[in-house]
Amino acid sequence: MSLRVEQLEPVAAEVNRQLAGGVVQKVHAPTTTRVYLEVRVPGRSALLLLCSEVGAARLSAVEHRPSNPPVPPTWQSVLRRELTGARLADAEALPARRTLLLHLTKGERFLTLVLEVTRAPVIALLVGDKVLTHALPGRPGLRPGQPWTPEPTGELPAPGPSLPDDDSPGVPRFLPLLHSLEVRLAPVEQKRWDDARRAPLVAKLKKLRGTITKVRAEASRGPLAEALRREGELLAQNLHRLRRGAPSVSLTEYGADGEVREVTVTLDPRRGPKEEVERRFHQYRRLLRGVELATKRLAQLEAEATALEQASAALDATPAAAPVHRAKSAGPVASLPYREYLGHGGQRLWVGRGAAHNDELTFHVARPYHLWLHARGVPGAHVVVPLDKQGALLPEVLLDAAHLAAHHSDARGEPRVEVSYVAVKHVRKPRDAGPGAVVYTREKTLLLRLEPERLARLLATTNPV
Repeated sequence: MSLRVEQLEPVAAEVNRQLAGGVVQKVHAPTTTRVYLEVRVPGRSALLLLCSEVGAARLSAVEHRPSNPPVPPTWQSVLRRELTGARLADAEALPARRTLLLHLTKGERFLTLVLEVTRAPVIALLVGDKVLTHALPGRPGLRPGQPWTPEPTGELPAPGPSLPDDDSPGVPRFLPLLHSLEVRLAPVEQKRWDDARRAPLVAKLKKLRGTITKVRAEASRGPLAEALRREGELLAQNLHRLRRGAPSVSLTEYGADGEVREVTVTLDPRRGPKEEVERRFHQYRRLLRGVELATKRLAQLEAEATALEQASAALDATPAAAPVHRAKSAGPVASLPYREYLGHGGQRLWVGRGAAHNDELTFHVARPYHLWLHARGVPGAHVVVPLDKQGALLPEVLLDAAHLAAHHSDARGEPRVEVSYVAVKHVRKPRDAGPGAVVYTREKTLLLRLEPERLARLLATTNPV
C-alpha cells in the first residue's frame, strides 16, 4: 500500500505549488529507510518525510519527527552535508518508473533525491547523475559512484481509490495531499513494524500449541493403560484356556462391584499364552510411564504458553518504534535469534546468531516450507529463507542466502564453498545433540563461487533487531 503510481504527479504538483524555491534548513535520517527534510518557504516551514519502508513507501508531510538514535546511520552525515542549505528547485514524477524526484541546487551543485516506490523501495541521493548514497536495503545495480538508472518495471497497475479533496474537512490547507498520505500510510507502516516484532513470538506460540495438543493426547492415555492391565490379569487367570493360533477368546470377568460379564479378548495368533499376558503388562507399564512423563511435560508447556501469551499481550499494548540502525559499537540487540539481511528483490534472509539461536531459528521461528541452508561439512550458522507457502525460489535469492551461509561459517574467506539447502521440514534435532547440531535429508548441494560484491551488498543490509 505504498504511494500509488497515479498519486505521483499530484504529489509532485503540490510540492511545486507550495514548496518550490524553499530552503532545506535541517536534515534528519534516524533510520536507514527514512529521511526528514525541514523546508522553509516564506512565512512557514514544512517537515517532509521520504520513507522507503516496504508497503509504506511515500513522500508525505508530518507534524513531528522522532528523535535521533544514539548512533544514527552513517548516511545521515552525508545527507546533512549535501542537503543543508540546498534550495528545492522542483519535483518531478516518473509514473512509468514508479519514481519521484526532488531536484535541488546548492551553489553550483545539482542534487536529486530519488524515491522509488517499486516492490523494493529505495531512497538515493544523486550528485549530477551519479549515486552519492542510498537507503538500506538497496537494490542490484544501485551503487555509490555509479550512474543512477531507474529500475525496469512492468505494466502500470489499475488506478486505486480517488485522491482526497483539498477541501475535505480535517485536511490542512498547507500540503493537504502530503498530510493525507501520511494519515493513510503511517498506520500501515506501524502495523508492519508490530507484525515483524511479533512474528517470532507468534510462530513459537503456534508451534507450542501444536506440541501441547500432542502431549495432551499422550497424557490422556491412562484409561487405555488401565484396560490393558485388566486384560492382562484376566488372561493370567485363564491361562489354561488360551490356545496358540486362536484369534480371540471369550472369558468371564468378575468386576469389583460384583458384576459378572463376558469379555472377548483379541489375540495375536503368532503369540503363545504367556507372551499374550506379558505383552499386555509390558504395554501397560510403557503407557503408564508415558502418561506420567506427558503430564509433567504438559504442565511445563502450558506454563510456557501462558508466558508467551502474556508477552504477546504486552507487545500488543506497546506499539513498536521505527526500526533504528545501530552501528557495531552500539552492541547487539538479542531480542531475536537471528540477524535479518535483505537479498534480491527485498527477500528477507535470516541468519542464526549462535549455536543455541540456530536451534531457536530452525525449530521455533522457521516454518516447514521455508528454505534452510548451511555450509556443508563445517560449523556455521543456520540460514533460513522465509518463502511464501507457494512461493518460487529465485536463483538470485538462493545465491544470496548461500553467500551468507558461507560467510557465517568456518569456511569464511574460502573462494569456493559447498552449501547444502533443504526445506526446513527435512531438518531434525538428534536426541542428546548439542546446541546447533542437526541432521537433514533430501538436501541439495550448491558449489558456491564467492562473489565479493554480492557479499558486500548483503552485509550492508543487515537489520540487527
